[in-house]
Amino acid sequence: RKALYGSLRKHLGSVFRDRDQRVWTGVFEIGLLQLQDGRFQQPPGMGARGWTVSAIFQDRAGQLWVGTQTGLWRWDGQSWKGYTLRQGLSSEVVRAIAEDAEGNLWVGTEGGGLNRLREEQIVVFGKGEPGLPSHNVSSLLVDVEGVLWIGTGGGLARFHTNSWAHYTRSSGLASHSIAYLIEDDQGFLWMGSN
Repeated sequence: RKALYGSLRKHLGSVFRDRDQRVWTGVFEIGLLQLQDGRFQQPPGMGARGWTVSAIFQDRAGQLWVGTQTGLWRWDGQSWKGYTLRQGLSSEVVRAIAEDAEGNLWVGTEGGGLNRLREEQIVVFGKGEPGLPSHNVSSLLVDVEGVLWIGTGGGLARFHTNSWAHYTRSSGLASHSIAYLIEDDQGFLWMGSN
């Protein structure tokens, strides 16, 4: 037991609590684990997947989404479905997941920019798009006003009503590399960077 918890501490990629108060964790090279009866265990239907998990998210329908080094995976409560290059994802290294009020699932990737998934259709927003400063997306947040914030390796982007804004060190950021985004109860946006 101590060896497992020691391994979790060294290789923890993400932690998530769902609506039913279940705790999920992504452990590098071990995969997705769920806290059950006081122990972290593989959830049902996982099989022998040894994913490296970097993002866990639950949408409004209650489906669990997992971002891995091998694509985006959805658990509907009974089975897993994968989204990879074959389904149109721009990169299989998924770093961040968010959902907006219209039901669009936003997927941030390493090396492939930003993807929007809606009704099984994927649209890709790459670095060439106005406002997306890098192909490396590390964090996503939809704020209370419905604005999508995108943390990248080249700065912060803002996407709302089909218009983009871009913020860098010259705009006052401490770093171009934005790793984490969170909104507090007063509506302030907080960023973690390298």
